[in-house]
Amino acid sequence: MSDKTKDQISDWLNKLERESWQLELLVSAFTIFLLIQATISFDDFITDLEYQYSFRSGALSMLYLFIGLLFKSLQALTICLITHLMLRGFWIGTIGLRSVQSKINFTDLKYNEFFTEKLKKNVISLDQLVIKLDEICSVIFAFAFLVISILLAFGMYLLFFGLIAVVLNLVADLTPEWLDPAITVTALIVFPVVLLTGLIYMIDYLTLGFFKKIKWFARVYYPFYKLYNFITLSVLSRSIYYYMISKFSKKRIRWIYALAGCLLFFTLIFKFDQHQYYPEKLNDLAISANYYDDQRPLDDYVNQASIPSDYIDKPYFRVFLRYDAVDNPRISEFCEGFTPIKDDGLNWRFKTTFENGNLNIGNQRYDDEDFEQLLSCLSAIYQLSVNDSVYDDLTYRFYTHPAKHQKGIITNIPTDNFLKGENVLKIEKIQLDSAKTPQHEWFATIPFWYEK
Repeated sequence: MSDKTKDQISDWLNKLERESWQLELLVSAFTIFLLIQATISFDDFITDLEYQYSFRSGALSMLYLFIGLLFKSLQALTICLITHLMLRGFWIGTIGLRSVQSKINFTDLKYNEFFTEKLKKNVISLDQLVIKLDEICSVIFAFAFLVISILLAFGMYLLFFGLIAVVLNLVADLTPEWLDPAITVTALIVFPVVLLTGLIYMIDYLTLGFFKKIKWFARVYYPFYKLYNFITLSVLSRSIYYYMISKFSKKRIRWIYALAGCLLFFTLIFKFDQHQYYPEKLNDLAISANYYDDQRPLDDYVNQASIPSDYIDKPYFRVFLRYDAVDNPRISEFCEGFTPIKDDGLNWRFKTTFENGNLNIGNQRYDDEDFEQLLSCLSAIYQLSVNDSVYDDLTYRFYTHPAKHQKGIITNIPTDNFLKGENVLKIEKIQLDSAKTPQHEWFATIPFWYEK
């Protein structure tokens, strides 16, 4: 009974192997359609993250890198599946041609004998071509998911690294200060170990098992190998990986790695651009539609600041300044001694208090916040001027812009002293240096035209 069951399983697998191309075509076509839609949505998601959060801190930067690698893995999977679909279509066409004519009749071509002999040696038969294409298509289909697993593995490692940093920071916040030296020593031990073992794991993976071949090192390496298999989710793609590196020549695989690495390196350090007389970034001489509410698409973010239109004919015009969380350290320099109730980053949703020996748990409330001080701190980092006339006595308000509900501040500037025709609104950010001296840096220049 056991042998019969094994035979049945073997027959089923052989049948599945012969007919797998049908499943590959269906899965590839459907997956490509979904991936293209997912890539667009994911790109919008990354844009939302960039505008709503600051990823300059160590742990959050690791999270951002992980999300970026996830996006790249979607793109890589799409490219692999499109290549697979094209080759599988070529394979079907080859089978169709073989049903019409299975052999090449070189005598009917009436070529020179020299060319005829060369073509007989170099042109493979349709049978060989069909088998070769079928093998390549199946390998590409598996390789597509191996590529995404490699990128995700690297992203999971970065996420693990960032998680360690978050845990150590939380422990430091929740424990007495006299334990800080111990936490620092722990970090100095843990981070180098994670970096070194992660590097060894990556080298072993890319070199097709270099460290597994060293007898004395293999036993030491195995626990870390198991750990990183779990962390990077490599257990999901391990079978594909070992089947592929055992089937194909190691030399050929290394050449593929080298080619992929060179292509990646080339795309990172070079770009093709023929607009050599056009600046890369906004400056005083550029006009961006993003500055004007009536020109910017409704689903776009405000990059720096915005005004209603490039043509003004009213006694006041409104200026919106986007609040970027990256500026939190800059803002805190202007408000020494003042600490907002909210922290920069992770905040408790609940508040615990002890009254008469009883523990009370309730929602965190911000009614006691000094809103005037918050507004004063936030507006202190900006300086606005029109035609070199500085406005120091403007009244600011907190404001949520209709474009993507962006947080910021808003003010209204009187137009009494504006010139007829072109005027220039200049916005600068102020940074305090080590001597507490204000340093001005360009933030935005917005031209507009005023009609009296």
